[in-house]
Amino acid sequence: MGKIFKLINAEFKKNKKMFTFIAILLALGFISGSLFITILSDSDKKMVLDTITNYFNQVKTNKIDFLYIFRTSSISNLLYIFFIWILGISIIGIPVIIVLIFIKSFILGFSISSIISQYKFKGTLLSLSYIFPHHILNIITICFVSMYALSVSMSLIKLITTKKQINFKIIMRRYIGVFIIAIILSLLSSIIETFITPYFIKLFSFLI
Repeated sequence: MGKIFKLINAEFKKNKKMFTFIAILLALGFISGSLFITILSDSDKKMVLDTITNYFNQVKTNKIDFLYIFRTSSISNLLYIFFIWILGISIIGIPVIIVLIFIKSFILGFSISSIISQYKFKGTLLSLSYIFPHHILNIITICFVSMYALSVSMSLIKLITTKKQINFKIIMRRYIGVFIIAIILSLLSSIIETFITPYFIKLFSFLI
């Protein structure tokens, strides 16, 4: 696992411009999601806050269906990664990948602001226990895959528009390797979310 994170770190350093672009996109999505709770109607806001309260109460009282959470989380994570990856080998995939990156960070920002809105200052600690570490791992995985997906998609465009010779076999071999690494990280994230995150949340359950 240490080798995987070293590889990811090396790739981020190698593609600084692409990583900077994705980081800015994530920041915009996160800020937008954080502010979205303020424009919801009272009924929608109540529904969101009630859902959050129910989730934390279930964790606090040990009423969690671990199998259901793991199945839902792993399917959701893997599908997200798969869609980004497959869009990378599509010429029209770039704008959709950008939207998917934005949506992921938007949801994270919305979740954190909703928790803080419900529990005020206490919600800061609860939100930290909620996002760490599986959401952080998810964001890293999505950045990693998206960086490659955008790069492959741009290589395809360059191949068509400039007729420049590109060894696409090498690109695809590396791209498949990226997908395998992303699958491993996504499953690890789901395992953490299911079996470890609830215990982090329970450490701060006295705040609820």
